[in-house]
This record gives sequence, C-alpha cells and structure tokens, in this order.
Amino acid sequence: MTSGMIEHWGMVRRIANGRATVVVETTACSVCGHGGHCCICKSADGALATMLDLPAAHGMKEGDFVNIGLSESGLSLAALLGYLFPALATLVGTLAGVLTGGGDSAMALGAAAGFVASLVVARIAIAYTPSLSPSPQLIPISNQYSAFHKE
Repeated sequence: MTSGMIEHWGMVRRIANGRATVVVETTACSVCGHGGHCCICKSADGALATMLDLPAAHGMKEGDFVNIGLSESGLSLAALLGYLFPALATLVGTLAGVLTGGGDSAMALGAAAGFVASLVVARIAIAYTPSLSPSPQLIPISNQYSAFHKE
C-alpha cells in the first residue's frame, strides 16, 4: 500500500471504451479504518462485492488485479471545500444579517445567502481547479494472484 493513499483491492472485470469495470470485494470493509467514510463500502450496501466504473490505465486487461487509490490529501481538501466552507459562509451570512440591523428574518436570509454563495463558489472553484475534486486511480498489481473468494 502506498502512503498518503486510501487503497482498496479490485479485479478488472471488463474494459470497454477506455473504461474499466472493477469488482471490489467488500467483506473486509471497516478493517482499514476508513470503513464508515469509504465510498466503496457504502456503495456495496451490505453485498459481498460491488462494481465500479473507472477510467482504464494503459495496458490494463480483463482479469488484472488493481488497487483503487484515492489521495488522502485530495480527499481532505475536498471535505474542507464541501463541509467547512459552506458552514463558515453560512455563519458569515448570518453575521451580515445581524450587522444590517435586521431581526431574525434578516439573519435567516443572510444565512441562506451565505450558504448558496458557498455552493456557487465551490462549483466555480472545482470547474477551474480539477484537483479539488479528487478522482480514484487504478494502480495495476498483478494478474497472477486471486484475492477473491471463489463461489
């Protein structure tokens, strides 16, 4: 496993149009410490495995084993942009409502305006800075070893 990456094993099931369908075993979810936050674990919805559709790496073929990696720093930055920034913008909007001398309705309107403004700013920031929205990458491992249970 690479440091600084959240990784999960998978096997390439199919490749079509530059996209790889990867089967990911989910029986060990929560063992790595990211279980409650990992999208792979959540997408499985209690099943033993889940399928992901990701861009295929050059030279990848069906049956290859891969690590699906997501940068921890990219995920942290995206979480800041998605959670902390809207909360702070809502508070700033509320403060602006208070400073206008208005009552509760001015505070509520300021909070709503701050929240909506944060969503607009986040959309624009992601459009111009793609690194703010991290995407998983497929890291080839081997096609010799089967880590999946055969049923």
